[in-house]
Amino acid sequence: MPTNKIAIIGAMECEISSIKQELKDLKEIVYADLQIYTGNIKDNFIILSRSGVGKVNAALNTQYIIDTFKPNMVINIGVAGGVDKCLNIGDIVIGTNLVQHDFDITPLGYAKGCMCIGKDKSKPTKYYCDNNLIEKFQNILEENVPKNKIHQGVIASGDQFIADRDVKKEINESFDALAVEMEGCAIAQVATRNKIPFIVIRAISDLADGDMSNAHAEFEKYSQVSSQAIKLFVDTI
Repeated sequence: MPTNKIAIIGAMECEISSIKQELKDLKEIVYADLQIYTGNIKDNFIILSRSGVGKVNAALNTQYIIDTFKPNMVINIGVAGGVDKCLNIGDIVIGTNLVQHDFDITPLGYAKGCMCIGKDKSKPTKYYCDNNLIEKFQNILEENVPKNKIHQGVIASGDQFIADRDVKKEINESFDALAVEMEGCAIAQVATRNKIPFIVIRAISDLADGDMSNAHAEFEKYSQVSSQAIKLFVDTI
């Protein structure tokens, strides 16, 4: 029997393709437009999914995987835009917590990002990655990547592709966010509700500043960075 059931979710094919190539006994499942692959890496049973872009797709995908396969951890991988000055293209961000930057009911007296959950309406709602997974990924990455390219911090999610300097600045300042993407917090929310440990790992493919001249090539290139981190992780647990 497999030691672990690990769910790995990426939004796009380029974010999961290299992991799919590693799977033994590969099987494909298509359900309600969800694209899911199962297989083994060493003693681990892997549920690998291309969720599609955006929070709804990510949430739907995560809940289906949890209901069907009952994984003991959920890992979200992919690319992100860097919104903090400390980041450069090619860096890796290990999420410590996730927020939804586009959840906005401020006219009702709530802080931006507050999802009407909890008692404090003056702060955004945060979903926290598992500390053990954070530590494991930090250690693995430090053995394989220059330490100055590894960062830990807040990742902000929203159904927007951020390519505007002013919006980038607002997200960074409002949420103390390092990076911005479109799925992570939805996956975090579903995993938290189901009491399953999760982590979000993102490679920086752009700096969310409007310079998208090589966007497609950068997505393809840097999506492999987070995939490599996952393969190293699975090989060592």
